[in-house]
Amino acid sequence: MRVGMVHDVFLNQGTPAIGGAGPIGIGAMPRLVGDRRGNVMLLWAFALIPLLALVGSAIDIGTGYVARKQMQIACDAGVLAGRRAMTTGAVDDAVRVEAAKFFNFNFKQGLFGAKPFTPSVTSDTTSKTTVVIDAATTVPTSIMRIFGFKELPVAVSCNASQDFVNTDIVFVLDTTGSMKDKATSSDSVTKIEALRAAVLGLYDQLAPIQAQLAASGMRLRYGVVPYSSAVNVGKAIRSASPDYMVSGAWTYQSREVVTDSRSSDSCGKLNGSYNRGRGSCTYFRYLPRSLDTAAYVSGSSVDVAELIGTADDSGATPVRTVSRKISWQGCIEERQTVRMSATETAIPSGATDLDINLIPNNDATRWKPYWPEVEYTSYQIRYPTDIYKPQSACPTAAATMRIWSKSDLKTYLDTLDPDGGTYHDNGMMWGARWASAGGIFGPGNPDRYNMMPVKKYIIFMTDGQFETGYPALYSSYGVEQLDARVTPGGGASNQADQLARHKQRFNLLCSQAKSMGYSIWVIGFATALDASLTNCASTPSQASTSADQSALMARFVEIGKNIGALRLTQ
Repeated sequence: MRVGMVHDVFLNQGTPAIGGAGPIGIGAMPRLVGDRRGNVMLLWAFALIPLLALVGSAIDIGTGYVARKQMQIACDAGVLAGRRAMTTGAVDDAVRVEAAKFFNFNFKQGLFGAKPFTPSVTSDTTSKTTVVIDAATTVPTSIMRIFGFKELPVAVSCNASQDFVNTDIVFVLDTTGSMKDKATSSDSVTKIEALRAAVLGLYDQLAPIQAQLAASGMRLRYGVVPYSSAVNVGKAIRSASPDYMVSGAWTYQSREVVTDSRSSDSCGKLNGSYNRGRGSCTYFRYLPRSLDTAAYVSGSSVDVAELIGTADDSGATPVRTVSRKISWQGCIEERQTVRMSATETAIPSGATDLDINLIPNNDATRWKPYWPEVEYTSYQIRYPTDIYKPQSACPTAAATMRIWSKSDLKTYLDTLDPDGGTYHDNGMMWGARWASAGGIFGPGNPDRYNMMPVKKYIIFMTDGQFETGYPALYSSYGVEQLDARVTPGGGASNQADQLARHKQRFNLLCSQAKSMGYSIWVIGFATALDASLTNCASTPSQASTSADQSALMARFVEIGKNIGALRLTQ
């Protein structure tokens, strides 16, 4: 037998034929390798398992995420409810019940197939007044159970505490003449009476927090700055340091007695007293006078007859009568300023009155006593009591920052007396200064007290727009037409120009107060808010109007709730 024959027989017998039982020749092998029919099904079988795992994990993890999100909502609601229910300063059974009730309302047992569980309600290890909820359960899987993962863990933890920091609140209150009126004819009280009640309403809202802060070694303080065309802060300034007030010469628009020879007709035109025998006339000459303020500022009783030539305020005729002594009420004239324009974008360096934290170091930076008894203007409109006397007003003395009892605060508020024009910059200037950690009151207003920070608020309430009196009003800046401290004065300015300049000063003061960390609330009482008042508030929601006494009360209470609001800390 030939070798080649033997080889062929071996191949034919040992290789099955393609598609049949017969033997396959060596030429069929390439055809077998190149035939890919059925490969896709094989690859799909191999890819299906990881694809199923990927899709299944996405679905089940998504379910777990939604479950956890809902549980977090329930947790937040529970701790807030529990913290509000706290009356003893600790997490007790009443707190636990209230917290659990709100948790279970927002995440019912069995939601998303979760296993039964009970949320844990406790207090923080470092603060008994912080409510803590921890909750954990599992939710079943759907597709992932094929791979042995039958459930997913879901857990949340949250806590709520009162925003327990020291709190300083400055009430800046418009006490101008219009506060004597009612907001609406249907109101039962005047606006000033409604304001007093509203302030006490806020006090009541925050009284529990005041007690809790005190128990924790912290404090909630109030200060009150009544304002009109002047502010009564002089006694507080001198209490900080007598050196912060001028105690020497200061110039006032005033008058002096003059006797000279002139005709009877000429004397009459001067409202003088004519002596026919001597042919002389005794009359008042109106002019700026440099007067010594030392005794007046120190609180001594000063004889104004000697200063202004008469003790008779019933008319312009000079009459030498018995002396009339008066004492300083405490209102001030502002320190040096500049005539900044109504479009100024920053406080100029020379405007020391607007520099909240500048400590006086010379007479230009010291405050001066507001002295209405010696202030006269010769061109003044005729008032019933004295034809040459400008309008003046000195509000109730501002109350320094302190911890108040409700009865003491009520007693103080009852002294607020409406009078004067509306200078919003007066109010904001001293409101910002009142609780500042810098400046003349800084030592009493630290940014931290007992190692804890101090949050500071200004609640600014007004019942009207700016109202300034160019020739007829004696304000913190003198009689502005004559003294020309804020405006060019005289015929170079007018009341519209004066108002625009003061409004821009107010805008810049609001910005400065915010930069100092104050949160500002602005309330218009029976009046609309213009852009400057609205923009003064820290947020749009912190500017509002109240049409009547009940709305004003509601707004003050709402502000109290916001100031004392609970905070989620996790």
